[in-house]
Amino acid sequence: MDKRSVEMQKIQTKILSLVTDDKKLHIKTVFKNTQTLRLTKVGLKLLSKEYDKWSVDPPALSAGNLIQLLRKMKYPYYIDKKKMVLFTEKDAFLAKLAGTQGWLDAKD
Repeated sequence: MDKRSVEMQKIQTKILSLVTDDKKLHIKTVFKNTQTLRLTKVGLKLLSKEYDKWSVDPPALSAGNLIQLLRKMKYPYYIDKKKMVLFTEKDAFLAKLAGTQGWLDAKD
């Protein structure tokens, strides 16, 4: 496993421990995979109960956009064809201000 994978799994485990004490709940139930902070619908429901969230119009679900999100996001997020949910006010503000695609392209 590379360094990024190990770090990502540590972050996912920490988030999981903050939102539930259910030991039967696995990382792959909450996150799309072990390499990303992209949430599943179950993950979205869990985090929505504990944290503030903001909905924005989603960018196109292209491979390029999904890779950008994978590399750039430092906080959990949910995306599907109809909506994108962010758990950081700053990202949500910038996504609404610049448009989600503009925000994603400019995100460092």
